[in-house]
Amino acid sequence: MYLAQKTINGKTCYFIRESYKDGDLNKSRDLFDLGTRPDRYIVYPGGNACYFHEEIHDQLQAQGVVPDDEELEKIFWPFLRFETRRVIEGFTHKNKSRKGRESLREACRRCEAQKFHMFDRRRLHYLRFGQLDQSKILRAPKKIYRSLLDKSRDEIEQQFLQMENVLDANEKKTYAYVIFDIPGHFAGNLARNYPQALSQNKVDAIFMEEVCRLHEDDLFWAGMTRSDVLHEHLVRYVCWFFDHDYAQSRYLDQLVYDWMARRRDFNPPRPRASMPLADALSVMGLDKKDLAGLTTAGLTRHYRQMARKYHPDTGGGHNRFIRLNQAFEDLLRSVRAKKASSGYRTQRG
Repeated sequence: MYLAQKTINGKTCYFIRESYKDGDLNKSRDLFDLGTRPDRYIVYPGGNACYFHEEIHDQLQAQGVVPDDEELEKIFWPFLRFETRRVIEGFTHKNKSRKGRESLREACRRCEAQKFHMFDRRRLHYLRFGQLDQSKILRAPKKIYRSLLDKSRDEIEQQFLQMENVLDANEKKTYAYVIFDIPGHFAGNLARNYPQALSQNKVDAIFMEEVCRLHEDDLFWAGMTRSDVLHEHLVRYVCWFFDHDYAQSRYLDQLVYDWMARRRDFNPPRPRASMPLADALSVMGLDKKDLAGLTTAGLTRHYRQMARKYHPDTGGGHNRFIRLNQAFEDLLRSVRAKKASSGYRTQRG
C-alpha cells in the first residue's frame, strides 16, 4: 500500500492505493479515499498514542487487504503530530533483522537482471548524486534502483513526487533539463556543464519533443490508463522548466581555476642581457656621433641595409646575423628611451 495524491478542482486529494500484479503488468487500484484531510482519520486517545479510524480497517478488509500498523504509519506519517512521530521513531529498530538484510540482498540481486526505464534511472541518479553530467550513468550500480521493484507506474510516480520535494526552486529547471536528456542532443562539454551557454530556443524545442515522446511511450505507461491530454506528472516538469531559471553553475569559474593551476609552474624566460653600447655600435657599423642624431626610422633603415648584407641567405654568417639583431634591438630601445625623456616642445619652448 502507498499514499497517493491527486489534484481535483484545484484541491489536493489523498488516496490509499496498492500495486498488484496483473499478468506481466504492475497495476494500481484505489483502496480508500482520504479526501483533503487525511489527519481526520487519526485518533489520539491521549498522550502521544494514536490509532487509525476503524472505517479504514473495515473498508480495506472488505477488499481483501489486511494492513498492519507499520504500513498505516508509513501512509499517515506526514499527517501525524510531531510528538507522536518522535515517539514512534524512538521505538523503530535502527538495525535490520536477519530477514530484512536477506531481503535487501535479494532485491539487489534482482536489480542486476531488471531493465529499468531510462527516464526513471535519470531521475533517481540526479536525486541521489545531484550531477548535471550523466554521461556515466550506465556505470552507476543498479542497486540504487531497487526502490522501483514490483511497483506500478502510479506508485513509482507518487514516489518521485515525494522525493522531488527536496529540490530547491533554483534546481527544478536544471532537474527537468537533465532527466529529459537535453544534453544528449548537443556535442561538447557545455551542454553537460553550462546549459546557459546553449541556444535556448533550440533547448526549448528539444525539451518539448522529449516530453511528447515520453507521453507517447507505451512501455513507460504500461499498466496505467492515460488519455491524449498530457499527464499531470509531465505537466509538473513542463512548468518547472519554463517557470524557473537554471541553477547557478561554477563551470566557468572552474575552467579559470584549472587554467591558472596548469600554469602555476610556468617560468617565463629570463630577460636577455643587454649588449654593451660600444659593441652594439660596432656591430651596426656606427659610432656615438651617429647615434646622437639617429631617429627610430633612420636606425630601422640602416638595420635593413645591414640585414641584406649579412643575412645567411645572401652569404652572411648565422652568428653574425644574430648579433646584428641583438644590437639593433638594444640600440632601438636606447633611441626610444632618449626620445621619451626629451619630450615634446612647442616653438616657444
